[in-house]
Amino acid sequence: KSQKPSGGNPASLPRKTYLVPISTTITAVTRMSSRTETLRRRPNNGLHQELKKMPSTDDESSSSCSDSTMSNEEQTKPLTPSANNAARTPQHHSSSSPMTQLLLPWLGLAIWPLMLFLPLLLNHTSQYHYSTLFPRTWYTIHGQNWLNKSIEEGGIWEWGTNMYGGKPLRHPLGLSLGISAVAIGHLFLLIYFRLHQQQLLGKTTSIQRRGAVTYDYSAALKNHLSQPGGFVSLGLYLAITWVFDLLPPSYYSFSGGIQYTHVILCLICQDFVQFVMHRVEHVAHPKLYRISHKPHHKFTNPKLFDAFDGSVPDTTIMILTPLFVTAHVVRTCNVWTYMAFGSSYANWLTLIHSEVAFPWEPIFRRLGLGTAADHHVHHKFFKYNFGHLFMWFDWLAGTYRSPKEVWGKEFNEGV
Repeated sequence: KSQKPSGGNPASLPRKTYLVPISTTITAVTRMSSRTETLRRRPNNGLHQELKKMPSTDDESSSSCSDSTMSNEEQTKPLTPSANNAARTPQHHSSSSPMTQLLLPWLGLAIWPLMLFLPLLLNHTSQYHYSTLFPRTWYTIHGQNWLNKSIEEGGIWEWGTNMYGGKPLRHPLGLSLGISAVAIGHLFLLIYFRLHQQQLLGKTTSIQRRGAVTYDYSAALKNHLSQPGGFVSLGLYLAITWVFDLLPPSYYSFSGGIQYTHVILCLICQDFVQFVMHRVEHVAHPKLYRISHKPHHKFTNPKLFDAFDGSVPDTTIMILTPLFVTAHVVRTCNVWTYMAFGSSYANWLTLIHSEVAFPWEPIFRRLGLGTAADHHVHHKFFKYNFGHLFMWFDWLAGTYRSPKEVWGKEFNEGV
């Protein structure tokens, strides 16, 4: 209803009032709510079709040799996606500078040279040089001057030879140093990983969206080190092949230093043979898969300590056989190179089972070097990424699948 204006002041002009029947308002609101509910429930056809194309990710369901059995650990209630970055660790508020916060996560790169700590210490320092620490008879045939490269081929183990009563046995000095090199490198790795996992070096991101599995650190570490199919089998293999002189002669030589090109060749050869054996275990026969590699595949969301948690047949086929082949393909390594290769291989194999991503992984992936996210693809989908240290062989065989393909679906973005 309008009223006549009083005077010429626009401010005093009255407002028009419109009366809408309340029944009309209620009807409009009801229709709007109904349309909103319909839109909310409408499926995203594009995403639905994409997810239908993805392989099933239930435990073992994508393998021809599988059943639905899961480990107790995989049944543990996972973290929610919103807690992925926290990975059930407390948040640490740092007052350090932005530059420090940027560089701190990259301290983990130091573990790579630290894997070679013992061979570098014993070969490149005067105070701790092996020639000043150990009797010459332990690392030369007859104990002559250690500077003579032609005779520095590893000592004879007199006590073991007398006990064995047959062919002369190699002195276990090189064997002991090799195992110690792996152990010391592993110690540095575990210290770094604990700091990284607890977010003391910056925020971490779990690889899979369901979050990292929860576990007791001490119990998992104990299981990791005591697995019969892990370090126990590996140590037994190293002892037998070393003491009974089953390696090429140069492997017993203490002369020279680390041959870095030979270390790289050994890693490539090892991973290639391991790639082949890995494929064989998956596709040769369901029975072979069940008795060998299947126990390791109970971990569809693996953690660092699952690296060597498998069966003895699996370790024999996929780790020990490639080690023996590699030693007889790259035949000119010395003892320091063998130590460096062993420590690098064992610790790298452990790192790719990590439940959280590392800062260097995007760079590694560009170069085709194995990362934890790459290996999680294999544990999650079973049919891809059979390589461990290098993805090159999967590239060539057409079995590589980048973690980026499942970002935002199965894996967190950026891993």
